[in-house]
Amino acid sequence: MKLTIKLMPPYKKRGDPAEHTLELTSEGIELQQLANYLSREWSDRFDFELIDSNQLLTAEFMVNGKHSDLTHSVKDGDRITVVPYICGG
Repeated sequence: MKLTIKLMPPYKKRGDPAEHTLELTSEGIELQQLANYLSREWSDRFDFELIDSNQLLTAEFMVNGKHSDLTHSVKDGDRITVVPYICGG
């Protein structure tokens, strides 16, 4: 299964491309599993933690331009965008 992963700031490191290709051998992976995988295997590509020290996700995901919950199963060819939660005062 081949996915395109797009990292939005603050996840994207300065000077790095925003889009990356990810090839997985398994099919039917859910977004939560993908988040865990990316946090563990791609930590060097992130400029901000995807999963914090309390094991909380710091982003939401869009699949092919649509917001999706963490139980959504991704398919070959999907484009996944990692979007930070917005907070402030």
